[in-house]
Order: sequence, then structure tokens, then C-alpha cells
Amino acid sequence: MITPALPDAPADDLWTVAREAFQAGATAQRVCRELGISPTTFWKRASREGWLRRDQPSPPPPIDPGRAVDDLATAINKVWRRICMALDAGDALAAVRWTRIHSQLKANALAEARAEAADRRHAGHTLSLNALRTRREPPRAAGIPATPEAKVEKGESVFPNSLSPDRPPGHGGDP
Repeated sequence: MITPALPDAPADDLWTVAREAFQAGATAQRVCRELGISPTTFWKRASREGWLRRDQPSPPPPIDPGRAVDDLATAINKVWRRICMALDAGDALAAVRWTRIHSQLKANALAEARAEAADRRHAGHTLSLNALRTRREPPRAAGIPATPEAKVEKGESVFPNSLSPDRPPGHGGDP
């Protein structure tokens, strides 16, 4: 990605220049280096003012803690926000309570995901078994033509040195 050049002359408002350069596609590291801004200060300001780069999608709207919950994922996110709000307010006891609820909701979500995966596996196995039961011919390996079963005859081979006269009987090689 090509980043636009930053202005050479200092502007009246340093933060306006920093915001415009960052939103135009310049990296935060380059903006900080060129304008002499601490990266921590830059990111705090960018977060507070909601600076977004044009090449990134806008964030999802914040979750309203007072609105009804539609699904488990929304409930987990909502409880997480409650934990953060409690911590920001300095209410450790409420944060612990919300954390307990969050853990239970995540356990429920994990159990649901595992059950759905097991159901999908079971459905796949059932389909495979039904397909095998409805076949009229026994399954064959791919690429092997159907032929009548061949008769195999037992054959013996004798190696030239297995019956040497200098070996006593019973020491291998003797029939």
C-alpha cells in the first residue's frame, strides 16, 4: 500500500494533520515519527475521537445493555460490557458477579457448539450408512473392474542353495 506524504510545514493544529494523515492511509508509526507525537498519546487521542482509516470497515454499533437479548452470542457480549462497566466504575463485586454469569454463558455456548457438531457428525454417518445399505452391489475399490473370483493355487518354490548337501536335515531350508 502506498502511503500519502505528510505535509513538510507544521500546521496550526497538529492533531488535525495527524488525524487527516492517519485517515488517508498513513501508518500510525509514520505519523508519530513525522510529527513528533508519542505513540501512546496518538492512540489515546485516536481512540477517544474515533479515528478510522478509510481502508478499514467501520466497527459494529455498540451493544445497548438495556435492550432485550436475542441470542446467546449477544448475551455473552452484553455481559462482557457489563463487566467492563463495573470495572470502570470501580465496582469489583459486580464485576465478579458478571464474570460468573459470563463463564456460565460461555460454557453453555461451548456445550451447544459441541452438540451441534455431534449432530452433524451423526447425520453424516447416518447418510453414509443408508447409502451403503441401499447399494445393490458390494462396494469395490475404485479402479478395480468387477471380475469373477479367481482361484488361487498354492505354489512352492525351492531356492538353489536351500537343499545343499553339506547341511544336516532340520536346519532350515529342508522340506
